[in-house]
Amino acid sequence: MRTLPAKWRTVLDYLGLVVHPVGLTSLGALVAIILIELEWDGARHAFSSYPVTIGLITGLLTLIFTLSVVNRIIERRDEIRWQDVRGITLKGLNDEVRATRDILWIAIFGIPAFGVSKQTEVAFKMAHDSGIEWPDSSPGKAAEQLMLMQSDADRTKTAADLLRLATEQIREGLVRWAPMTALARGDYRVLSPVATLADVLEVMEFPFDNKRREDGKNCVDACFHDALRDLWLHAITTCVYVEENIVRTLYPVREHPERGSDPWTSDGPRVRMLSVEALDELDGWLKDAAKFRADSRIRELAITTKLKPPW
Repeated sequence: MRTLPAKWRTVLDYLGLVVHPVGLTSLGALVAIILIELEWDGARHAFSSYPVTIGLITGLLTLIFTLSVVNRIIERRDEIRWQDVRGITLKGLNDEVRATRDILWIAIFGIPAFGVSKQTEVAFKMAHDSGIEWPDSSPGKAAEQLMLMQSDADRTKTAADLLRLATEQIREGLVRWAPMTALARGDYRVLSPVATLADVLEVMEFPFDNKRREDGKNCVDACFHDALRDLWLHAITTCVYVEENIVRTLYPVREHPERGSDPWTSDGPRVRMLSVEALDELDGWLKDAAKFRADSRIRELAITTKLKPPW
């Protein structure tokens, strides 16, 4: 696909400054007043009868339009100024999310889906030294293996330790990258799902708490089995969702047509880690972020409603 010349991309950028709810509304109102005056004799008579009032209204609309455009110009200038830093911070945050995803996968199958990295070598060593006989990894086996993990004391203990690593990974990643991402005009729609992921992992830790497993020696209580399985799979899908959000934010189709006309998808994780049901859910979240927040809340409640205070 041929890319637009730089000058045309610049023109489109500045046209986009006007296409803003406040600016567009005020501009539309000004155009409507002009058309009414040109086409309606009664309006011309009314305008001539109340020139001060009409002048104040048009002046206010003009001021609103001007301020809207100026504000967008300032925001756009800051976005361009921080673009390089923003890209680095979002990529760093994405690395933390990928590492968290791989640690969650290690807790199910004993090995990351895409090889051991510096961020996952501790988790891999922990799984390797546990003495557990790990199954072959497959998206279709993940739900079954999560149920088996909760019914086996050794696997439960290892999963609890690995989940603690995953929680620390995403929490430290947010502390490390989120402030700079926000400073560099990072999109809250990217940061919010990462914060939700951290909350989900913290909720997942409750069934593994020692006071619910006789000082960590027993399996997960049966009342949590289905809810924990669903929330664990939800967390892995959330990691893929966050990664696709970050890449789409970094490389929007309009500004990077050389990457293709369709929004980017993480084909590797989609094929190796997600079931058909999870893929349908992921596509739904990408179309409607509110659905992601609702689904996360429902799955968290499935665990928290079974907890007896104090948590």
